[in-house]
Amino acid sequence: MKEIAQAALQYIQENLLVSLVFVVIAGFAGMKTVSLAKKTNPALFFIVGALGVFLGQFAILYFGIKGIIDQVSEFRLFFDLLAAYIGSFIVASLVNFFSPH
Repeated sequence: MKEIAQAALQYIQENLLVSLVFVVIAGFAGMKTVSLAKKTNPALFFIVGALGVFLGQFAILYFGIKGIIDQVSEFRLFFDLLAAYIGSFIVASLVNFFSPH
């Protein structure tokens, strides 16, 4: 597990600019999918997005999907964004579930 987490962090660090863009997009999309509130804290978008990007990369490495994605390298960014969105959706769901209403 520790090696997978380190590999996920290394991938994020190697592709920092793309990861930051995915953090913003996935955080916004994940929070807006889960929360119907019209006004949400932008810092929460970033936190949810960062955790979602890490969770998405971790899942790609943990389930061994990286080898399959590497075979279709032209879609690598799409699959990274999809994994980041799914990870952000999971994190945003947990935030929404535990937040006081």
